[in-house]
Amino acid sequence: MAYRELIFTVVAEIAEPLGDALLELGALSVTVEDDAAGGYDENPLYGEPGLSPEVQAWDRSSVTVLFNPEIDQSDAPDFISNLVASLKDLGFEIQAPEERRVEEQDWVRLTQSQFAPIQIGKRIWVVPSWHDAPSNDPEAICLAVDPGLAFGTGSHPTTHLCLLWLEQHTQLRDQTLLDYGCGSGILAIAAAKLGCTAVVGTDIDPQAIVAAQSNAQINQVEIQFILPNEGAIELAPETKYDIVMANILANPLQVLAPALVNKIRPGGQIVLSGVLARQAEEVIATYRQWLELSIWQESEGWVCLQGTLPNKSRDYSLVGIKKKIKPVLLVLFWVLVLLLGEHMFRQTLLPTLAPFSDNNSNRFSQRAFFVLQQIDRKLCSALGCVDRPVSDFSAWKITAASLALNKAQEGLQNPSKQSILQVDIQNRLALAVLWPSLEVSLTDAEESIIQTITFSPAEWIPSQFQELHPDFLRSGAPALESIHAELVITLADQVAGYRVRLFYPSH
Repeated sequence: MAYRELIFTVVAEIAEPLGDALLELGALSVTVEDDAAGGYDENPLYGEPGLSPEVQAWDRSSVTVLFNPEIDQSDAPDFISNLVASLKDLGFEIQAPEERRVEEQDWVRLTQSQFAPIQIGKRIWVVPSWHDAPSNDPEAICLAVDPGLAFGTGSHPTTHLCLLWLEQHTQLRDQTLLDYGCGSGILAIAAAKLGCTAVVGTDIDPQAIVAAQSNAQINQVEIQFILPNEGAIELAPETKYDIVMANILANPLQVLAPALVNKIRPGGQIVLSGVLARQAEEVIATYRQWLELSIWQESEGWVCLQGTLPNKSRDYSLVGIKKKIKPVLLVLFWVLVLLLGEHMFRQTLLPTLAPFSDNNSNRFSQRAFFVLQQIDRKLCSALGCVDRPVSDFSAWKITAASLALNKAQEGLQNPSKQSILQVDIQNRLALAVLWPSLEVSLTDAEESIIQTITFSPAEWIPSQFQELHPDFLRSGAPALESIHAELVITLADQVAGYRVRLFYPSH
């Protein structure tokens, strides 16, 4: 028996409605693909947090539909003309489709033939259920994972790199691991089979959790797979892991940086994949305020990044160095006050000595700085110092950022797309700090900047805060202050990503 396959080429806006209509008219199946796939004009679609495409199709989409002549009389000479006429009655102005004959085959066997066992490194094998495990290697680690609805079969370079990292790091026994964005669960399963004693996987897609749980059962390993909104203790802020592994995409890895770092125990490791080589430096820069990342390995234009969260007892980061030298700087401060006058140095020394909210400063340093502030105010009152907030970029931290469609604008006949940027920003310094400007860079699918939008403090700081603090520009952000800002941004159609940064203008 031969099937009749028709291919309609249409614009993005009608691809999905056309597919629904064809199914209503008796089609066996409908597939929507990029008409320019594999060519210069290929346009990948990304569904990253806050940036899911409003139209789930391409500028020029191929809608492929399959009919079975034995049940729908699609072999009739006038079938195509009648079908096009029916579609026009439903409001679709389309051209006659291309046509192909599809011969009957053993579709299951054909699909399975495309997925052979995959060897990764020296020991790991990803083996679909219809293949036998390799019997010539007694030390082989076999992962029984079938291709399905969740990402992760070991064939993609990003998954391959993570599995290689797990295989080559032999000190996994008795380690705990969090697989963030677990997909099929293949990385969590590999970690469990390589010796990790407690493994947890999480994903925002419920279907991924179902697939991962099924794969874990098939592989006979105990793993907790959890949705982020379940409120499980495994994802609570106080629960930390020896290894945090995330194989997603560069933009989400940057947005999720605070959450991912918060899950690492001091001295623990983080492994990030799903990053193109050209995106590596930007991701590394995002994580630099907590730890140093480096490129572990590269494959087919993708990189795997790794880093270690500094141990509190051996903190060689800048924050750790500052904490160790603060007692010395306190002594130097008093010497400088006696020799040159406190008012000449306060703008430099105070931000250097001030503790941060998240570096676990010891109680002595906090108390010493509090006393220093009291004395400083009295000295300034006597010497006539200008009491103004400091300008310290390291004080600022973006704790969360998301970009979502403005629901109030949905349904309006407007080519622009009004979106809401929500940003949580904190002054981590125990000292008033000048307000910075905020910059949003909108990028396309190639990470090229389309538009840069700059907001002055008076534009991004919420009006309620400004009303309560009329002199906010002069007095600065209070110590340890957190601000939630919501800004309206108009997105062009080609926008696929965004970046947010804080800065002090040079003028």
